[in-house]
Amino acid sequence: MHSLLVCVSALWFCQLCEAAIGAQLCKDCRVNVIYPSGGRGNHQLSENRQIVRIINKYKPIRRQELEYQNEIGMSHLQFSFIAKIKVGNAVRCSAALVAPSLAITSSKCFSNDSFKPLQIIFTGGRTIAVDNVVKADFCPELSILHLKRPSEINPIALCQYDVPLGTRVSMMMATSDLRYYGRRRTEIISNRACKTTFLEEDSVFITPSMLCAKNSMNPEMCATSPGDVLLIDHQLCGLNVYGFRCFQNALNGDLYISLGKLQPMIGDLIRKLNGLSEEFKSVTGKET
Repeated sequence: MHSLLVCVSALWFCQLCEAAIGAQLCKDCRVNVIYPSGGRGNHQLSENRQIVRIINKYKPIRRQELEYQNEIGMSHLQFSFIAKIKVGNAVRCSAALVAPSLAITSSKCFSNDSFKPLQIIFTGGRTIAVDNVVKADFCPELSILHLKRPSEINPIALCQYDVPLGTRVSMMMATSDLRYYGRRRTEIISNRACKTTFLEEDSVFITPSMLCAKNSMNPEMCATSPGDVLLIDHQLCGLNVYGFRCFQNALNGDLYISLGKLQPMIGDLIRKLNGLSEEFKSVTGKET
């Protein structure tokens, strides 16, 4: 009887999902919801446990599921451009693929580990070594990683405009193995909020090329990392600089590099590095 009740409940939930978004959540209408430690189910989570607390729906992102974005109601969000950076033997920050051989991230990711080998990890465990790191002169918080070989993944398009206060954005997160993704729908708030959030950290700088995105008032629901992306209509508009600093019942903000504000400088730099040659490397002298 208990099993029958579970099946009927699952079918009812599935029908509700179809009615709400007008399409199945996945091809066979199964939703794999992942719960925090101590919650329902026996799912084994990777090390980023906090991420499972901050998103409405969690599910493994498999290749076939990415091919059915329309059916899960997320046709404007494709996550394969999101990568993780492996510094030595440790998986750390996030990065975003912006050209076949280029990914961008926060310089905070490896500021103290320039001697360690770097790799980029994509969905499915695909790994590509990094052969060069270029720090943008016009924004020291932004670094561009040149990969040793091109990726077959489609890059993300960059924002071409400044993002005003109150703009609705998607704050993206991912577990270190890229099996689970989190999306927080939030808004751009005044940089003063971020100044308050990071008030006690002397190493944090807020510049005109940054913007502030509202995070949760509950620290247990904050899980952003340096290099995490900020999306508007599937355009990359921001890149997390320092990760989260959240306090209970406070207006918490995350600092992001405003890629729209940095146009056209960042666009020009990416175009140059996308055709990077040995001659260009020797001229710039910007190798790690």
